[in-house]
Amino acid sequence: MTADFAEVLRAFRESNSLTQEELAERAGLTVKAIGALERGERRRPYPHTVRAIADALDLDEESRARLVAAVPARTRPAAAPVGGPPAVTAGGVPAPPVELVGREADLAGLAGLLVGSTTRVVTLTGPGGVGKTTLALAAARQVEGEFPGGVAMVALAGVTEAGAVLPAVAAAFGVPEAGLQSTPAGLAPYLTGRRVLLLLDNLEQLVECGPALAELSAHCPDLVVLATSQAPLRIRAEHEFRVEPLDHATTVELFRARAAALGDHLVAEPDEDAAVAELCRRLDGLPLAVELAASATSIAHPVALLARLNELLADGPRDLPERQRSMAATLDWSHSLLDEPERALLARLTVFPAGFSLAGAEAVGGPDTLRSLRKLLEHSMVSRSADVQDTERFRLLEPVREYAAAGLSDADRLAATHLLADHAVQLGRDLETDLRGAALAASLDLAEADLVMLRLAFHHLVAVGRFDDAGALVWRLWLFLALRGHGREGLTWVGSLRGQPLTDESRACWLTAASGLHFLVGEVAAQRQDGDAALGLARKLDRPDLLAEAAVMAASGALFAGDLDGASERLATVDLAATAEPAPWASLHCRIAAGQVALLAGRLDEAERLLVEAEADARALGNPFTLATTLNLRATVTELRDAHSETAALLAEAAELSVDARISWTLAYTLPALAGVAVRLGELQAGAQLFGASASYSAEHSVAASFQTAKALAERDLAAARDELGEAEFRTAWDAGRDTTGAGVVELAQTLVQALSRRARG
Repeated sequence: MTADFAEVLRAFRESNSLTQEELAERAGLTVKAIGALERGERRRPYPHTVRAIADALDLDEESRARLVAAVPARTRPAAAPVGGPPAVTAGGVPAPPVELVGREADLAGLAGLLVGSTTRVVTLTGPGGVGKTTLALAAARQVEGEFPGGVAMVALAGVTEAGAVLPAVAAAFGVPEAGLQSTPAGLAPYLTGRRVLLLLDNLEQLVECGPALAELSAHCPDLVVLATSQAPLRIRAEHEFRVEPLDHATTVELFRARAAALGDHLVAEPDEDAAVAELCRRLDGLPLAVELAASATSIAHPVALLARLNELLADGPRDLPERQRSMAATLDWSHSLLDEPERALLARLTVFPAGFSLAGAEAVGGPDTLRSLRKLLEHSMVSRSADVQDTERFRLLEPVREYAAAGLSDADRLAATHLLADHAVQLGRDLETDLRGAALAASLDLAEADLVMLRLAFHHLVAVGRFDDAGALVWRLWLFLALRGHGREGLTWVGSLRGQPLTDESRACWLTAASGLHFLVGEVAAQRQDGDAALGLARKLDRPDLLAEAAVMAASGALFAGDLDGASERLATVDLAATAEPAPWASLHCRIAAGQVALLAGRLDEAERLLVEAEADARALGNPFTLATTLNLRATVTELRDAHSETAALLAEAAELSVDARISWTLAYTLPALAGVAVRLGELQAGAQLFGASASYSAEHSVAASFQTAKALAERDLAAARDELGEAEFRTAWDAGRDTTGAGVVELAQTLVQALSRRARG
């Protein structure tokens, strides 16, 4: 190792009282470059680098000469950059080392870009191990005939200075050293007029060469550059082509193909299939990780490999570059390209058990998160997921998560988890109003996207004794848990707070949520007990919203237990007159409950009046759950009056609202009512199919459709369909219904409405 240049550089820097950061800024270099030079890791800086440093240090002629003299002599000054000579293949491109699997669309799209008339620079970006080089080689070979001037490949993994890229390109094309002058303008005359493809592999540590490549491209309009890099070059001539991990099915296919290529023919057995599926899930679509894991199938069954996955990813084929012979080595390489703030953020992001939003990242990462996150995205250490309701989402690939998590101390992990829990509490506050307003559907999607994080946060709040925050979080989110089919899980959350010390307000919130979730699953006794307890506490608090919500739960408990007077008494706690436009959500549901009381008491005129008024207010509020609930109840009234056309229209709208917002609770009531209408219309097959869909849906989403009148009507119609069709035909239609989609339900509902309309006209 040449220490002289390192010692001379350090001495000059320190004599000028400069930090490495200050010298790097003055010289236009990176801090990493200065550090590598001073440690002797970069042994032979190029002349332009030495000149930049000398100018930055403002050296006199004697000192400048001393700095230049400290640079070791080169045997091939321009063609042997720091880190050893690049591997160059001129006049052709080697075949990819393995067959491409699942990249047909990528290959076609990339080939089209390379031969297009407008593309000058294409950069394949993606995480380490995703297969950028393999795809680039396949594409270059496919379009080779379109470049009569030649195709040249330059492998840059061992190059550590951006200034070495142009000399390496010159060497690839056989350009005389004297003609290069280490500038784009010097190289351009040798390439101008030639239709040439240049493949630059592994450019991520050299992205500072981007401006030079842009200038070379501008000088040479017939030159097309294809680069592979974990980060884009960020030049205007660049077209970034993102190489994403493989989907799960393709990952499984690739794993089996690689195992077969090694002579290990896996047998399709249930335990093996499940193990392979889980292995591939954890490999997260990275072909390199698949390659490494598949190579171990010769010594162990996939079930055994699951427990030792990290060991499997530690020793790969010998023909891979050294930095890719293990996932750890690949990730070490990627990690080394990051600055300290980016590494710290990456480690903290591992506390998210799944995807996360920008707000979530900022919550655990601090004020500089946006800049660091951008760098992590550029270097493919963090991936973009599909946006949810116009909110950006991100994720860590599983191998990256496991690698980065090892860099987080127990104390830092606990601190980051505290911040994650704070973020969950704030998210609950943000969603509380929207879940009970016109933005219900969007807020359900946002909560669904963060469910895994919310689950972790809730249990962390309980574990560290933040019981009041945990109770408030359950109350704010219970409606989401109920409407999106997570009611049983919500009850486990509720159960973990029983017996814990809570303030009266937090206890009232928690008990209200508990009662609502018991309501969902049909546990009437528990619902009534928790609802009454919640109402008793809420009466002591100055929280009209909480009081009304607790009154709904307490009244519903009495209602479903057959205590109509008790239900009315509990509803009387709240002023049922509309006092605002639109009416508050909980107050409106109190009025809906009053309509249910009248319906069960047989006062149909009163029930209809209350529910028609509630429908108008529900439309003004714009909450799909509230409106669908009201429409379902109105349909029960019209059904009792044999107004089939009106019943079908009400239920069709309720079904569409529920399907569009993916609300499970109301749809579980709509489906059997729709089935009953179909049966009474003589559409027995459709009715049996809808009954099958209803049974499947209610079981899947843990919803007990137990409103007494509607339940009795549904049971009557179900028996009629079974009798008239016969058991065999009924069972066939029922089984078909179990696979009916939400869109199929809406289509059946609209068909019923149209059939009734035709009958009315006829």
